[in-house]
Amino acid sequence: MAVEQGVETGGFPSIEVTSLTELSSRLYEEARRKSNPYIIGVTGSVGKTTTVAFLEHLIREAGYPVTRFWSKRLTPLLVQCHYINRVDVDTPFVVMEYSAYGADHVEQLSQVLPPNIAFLSNIYDMHINPGMFESKKDIFDSKIRIRPGDATGFINNAVLQELGMRDVKGWSNFSVDDELSGFNPHLPLTLRTAELHTVGRILADNIGIPTDTFRRAFTTFEPQERRLVSVQYERARVFFDGEVTVGARQWSWFETLDGRVPTLMVDHIHFGDEDPNGYIKMLREIFASPETYVLDTESNRQSLPVSANFVDEQKFGSVFKKALGGYVVYHKAMSTRDPNFDPETYLHQRWN
Repeated sequence: MAVEQGVETGGFPSIEVTSLTELSSRLYEEARRKSNPYIIGVTGSVGKTTTVAFLEHLIREAGYPVTRFWSKRLTPLLVQCHYINRVDVDTPFVVMEYSAYGADHVEQLSQVLPPNIAFLSNIYDMHINPGMFESKKDIFDSKIRIRPGDATGFINNAVLQELGMRDVKGWSNFSVDDELSGFNPHLPLTLRTAELHTVGRILADNIGIPTDTFRRAFTTFEPQERRLVSVQYERARVFFDGEVTVGARQWSWFETLDGRVPTLMVDHIHFGDEDPNGYIKMLREIFASPETYVLDTESNRQSLPVSANFVDEQKFGSVFKKALGGYVVYHKAMSTRDPNFDPETYLHQRWN
């Protein structure tokens, strides 16, 4: 164990170093010198984690080793540590999400681990907060820095159209696939799924993965980190959203490919460290839907800054059960961050 001067080790064997940051940088430089994987980077407002997990699955289905870098807060130092500990001399592929927790964060990550191919999938106003970003253009200007000058880059046409732009120098544009190559019971028929499908297809074309392999990978993929969970409740499929309440995340359930509106059952609201005032318009649209029901609790009323259809426990359970068999989303914020929490067990215990 390496420690800086003055750090207690609790009796464990250790060596003292002047700077852990400097040590990490030197070890990282050596690891980079000895290896040369093809780096695949994904950025955007929503869906990065699931998309990157799909790309990892796609590459494995094609028969190649691959390492995925993921964390709720990837920092340059953490990226270095991931690389040192998890990338071997002969590792052919690394896939990573490049998140923006500050105006320069994506660029900092890209400087540490420059992608060979980069994707910008979408932009929403969920990042508009005091001290962060003031507009979608600010978000765009931050995330576009994922691509080094000599890398291949693909950007969603919808992003450019919303910002009144036609193209960006050095980037290729893509339109999201309007038809999927197969059915996956773990994925909803939403724009996020179509973006994931499109990014995977483009990557497959660029690195030589056959179409049949891509199709098989899409239909067999299961989302990771429990960001998106498909569960069975009374023989019906329910999408369980146990992540933080963030406007764009919940709005994604409404952006369907077939025009369906979800029955959104909101058990618990929690915005984490996000400022809901940054995406208040989106929240109004979500909670104004006649198919959105919020469990009437003091916590939910205090947390939600917009009007909503609050219902008591009896009606909440009744509506939930009547909606089964349709497109149902159950939101209990922050629940799936607990590794011991099981969504399917919870639903049966809560409503049976």
